[in-house]
This record gives sequence, structure tokens and C-alpha cells, in this order.
Amino acid sequence: MSADPPVRDELVSFLKLALLFIVLILGREAGRIYSSYTEVSQLSIIFDVREEELAGFIREFASGGDPDLRVGLMLTLPSVQSIEGHVTRVPDYARRWLISVYLSAVVVRQPEVSDVDIRLWVEDELMAEQAFSFPREPVPYKALLKRNMSLSIGDAEAFRRVILEASDRYGGEVEFLFTGTVEAHLFWMRMSLPFFTLRYPLVTPPRFEILSSGWVGPDGAQVSEGRVGREVFVSVLFENPTRVHSIWENVTVAIYETVSGEPVDRITKMVGTAPQTAGPYVFPFTPEGEGSYSYVIEISGDVISEGSAPLMAGPDD
Repeated sequence: MSADPPVRDELVSFLKLALLFIVLILGREAGRIYSSYTEVSQLSIIFDVREEELAGFIREFASGGDPDLRVGLMLTLPSVQSIEGHVTRVPDYARRWLISVYLSAVVVRQPEVSDVDIRLWVEDELMAEQAFSFPREPVPYKALLKRNMSLSIGDAEAFRRVILEASDRYGGEVEFLFTGTVEAHLFWMRMSLPFFTLRYPLVTPPRFEILSSGWVGPDGAQVSEGRVGREVFVSVLFENPTRVHSIWENVTVAIYETVSGEPVDRITKMVGTAPQTAGPYVFPFTPEGEGSYSYVIEISGDVISEGSAPLMAGPDD
């Protein structure tokens, strides 16, 4: 005997209500997971290592000091900002995970982080690689979760060799690249968040390289002869070999008599060039007497280059 129609309608209505309730609960949970994922995707990783500290470590290491480089890692959510900038990159598989749910009053679970892997590259050569184990801790909203670590340089000789070669090639500058991953946890899921940061510490004060120099006339053409009382110039082409540091130096061209070596004149200019660029500067000189004149180029009192062929100054026509 079939069920009474009113009873059947009530049963259908109850099942629809139960199904709607289940869908709302599932949607709410999906929204909570999605919102928590959004927190993970916006997680900020701040790698705390400064060029001054790196330069000090390099000098200490070269003199036989401690081979351990101490670095810091700070994690936070977007409510905290840092002038150092964030270096978090979310993996591609996480970016493709999209859930379209429109719910309100969703409770977000704080993401947690644990282990850290760090690799140190110096001029594209791997110098250190270490894994650090940390307990799972939630990332705070209005504070920084700090991790302090110490990287050990394995091959000291290779490290010194790379440092010296890069310093000679790039005017005292050395490239340090830190890469790694932080293990993040969200509910039952585990993912690795990669980070990287690039630094260019100065092992020695940055210095120019002189590509060429010579005597030139007012029109910029090279000359080997001049006239008493008429202005000529020493043209110097400076190059900045560094990759990120501008160089500004007081450069002096010291002119002297070729035969006697007696100083005649000193012309000083403030010279500046941007990274990886070259620029010419001219230093004016007016011979006051007949004879042969030569020059040297000085920076901070040190002779860094000697002039080309001397200038022969004759009587004015």
C-alpha cells in the first residue's frame, strides 16, 4: 500500500532540507579551506641578511675566522610590511588550485611552518646546502616568526678562490644568492614555499677601471703636439665594472715635465659612473712653456695609470 501523499511530501521536504544543510556545511568547510589557502598563498618570507654583514663575514673568513654564516628568516602574514621586501613565491601547483565559493563568516585557520632548507650560491657556484628542522608553529598576524640559522662553508679554498676572482673582475663586488624552501602546513596538506634573495656585498671599496687615456685637442681628436698658451686636454675613459653599485671618486691627473720629472699641474675632478657603464672625462691643461709633458692618473693618492705618449709643446705661432 503506497504512502500517504502528505507524509511523502513531508519526507521529500525533510530530505531536501537535510541535503541543503549538508551542502551549506560542505560549502562552509570548502570556504574555510580556500580562505586558509589564501593566507598561505600570501605568506611573506623575509630573508634577513645584509650586504654589510656579508662583507664583514667575507673579510673575517679570509683572515681565518669563523666559517659559519649566521642568517635569519622571518615569516609573517600580509598585515606586517617590511622595507626589505617579500621574496615569497607560491608553487605553480598551488596557484592552479581555485575554489569558487561565496560564503560569509568563514573562520580562517592560521598556516603553520616548520623545516627550512637553504642553499648558498657564490657567483653561480654552490658553497653551502643545509636543512634545518623546526617544530610546527603558526604564523602570527601582527608579529614575525623568526628562525635563526648558521650556514657552514664546506670548501674554504674554493670559497676564497671564487671571492678573489669575482672581486678582481667586478671591482670589489661579489654575488651571493640564497635559495631555499620553507615547509608550510595547512590542515592535512603539506607544501614547500620557495624563496630567494640576491646580495652584492663589497669585499673591497669599489674602484674604476681605466679603459684608455690620451691627449686630445678642443675638437676631441687625438694630438701629440701642442702650443704654449693653448689649452689641450687629457681624455680618460672610465669603466664601472660593478653590477649594482655606482662609483664616485675624486680623480686627479698629475702633469709633469717628461725629462726632469718636475710637477707642472694637478687637475682634480669628481668622476662618477653607473654600474656596468663607461664614460669619458676630460682634464684641461695649458702648457706655459716649451717642452715635453707627461701625466699620471691618481685616485686617493695612488697612481692607477700612467699616461700614453708625451705631449710636445712648441712655441705659439
